Amino acid sequence: MKTKRFFFFVMMLLLSLSVFAQDRVVDNAGLLSAEQKVFLEERIASIAAGYNFDLVILTERSIEASDTGEYADSFFNNNGYGHGSNRDGSIFLQVTESRDYDFTAVGRGKGILNNTAFNKLEDDSVKFLGDGKYFEAYNVFIDNWVTFLTLDAKGRNYNFFYQRNGILVIISWALALLIGIYVVALWKSKMNTALAQTDADSYTVSNSLIYKEKSDRFLYSKVAKTKRQTQSSSVTSSKKSSSSSRSKSRSGKY
Repeated sequence: MKTKRFFFFVMMLLLSLSVFAQDRVVDNAGLLSAEQKVFLEERIASIAAGYNFDLVILTERSIEASDTGEYADSFFNNNGYGHGSNRDGSIFLQVTESRDYDFTAVGRGKGILNNTAFNKLEDDSVKFLGDGKYFEAYNVFIDNWVTFLTLDAKGRNYNFFYQRNGILVIISWALALLIGIYVVALWKSKMNTALAQTDADSYTVSNSLIYKEKSDRFLYSKVAKTKRQTQSSSVTSSKKSSSSSRSKSRSGKY
């Protein structure tokens, strides 16, 4: 019995090691140096150990006519990524030839990555992609997920109030200052014992002002009317969002 238990423990250990040994930074487009790849892999491994959450960074030169969201989702699932029964994790896909990108969240990641978090993740990472700073883009992708997962561990979400926390503090102080100024001004007004005059008679010399009535009369008027031209326009955005019961993704071009 003990031998069977030991054998089962060894098999589970080997299986877990093989999963953790799998590359989380798959640089098929050749955008990273060996040192950069190792650094990112170590950061992702630390997150996996601390939060039971899988992060994957994937670069491709081309994915033919495939949809980026479907491609990222398939890559994540077909290669066994994700932690737990819900395959909790997220993948960042970059396609260099078409300049496409995609962020896909799976399992627990769907609930964590709300619209505010999606916008933060997208804005911070894509600005580096546009400048050709790919290593920085992947690093900030990981940084943001650390923030999201830390909040999630506390039962909180990255939302408007968290994002604007500094601004809200400044507004609160400004309102407190304005209220204080108003209260002081109110106190000062109550301390004024001078009686205000209701009219200007006390300040004028009798019969010194003479008023004459004048009026302007316009005999003619002319109004010109011009028909306003209307035109319709359409704006096409490269960004798109999609979600399913298994994953949530957002794609675009950089």
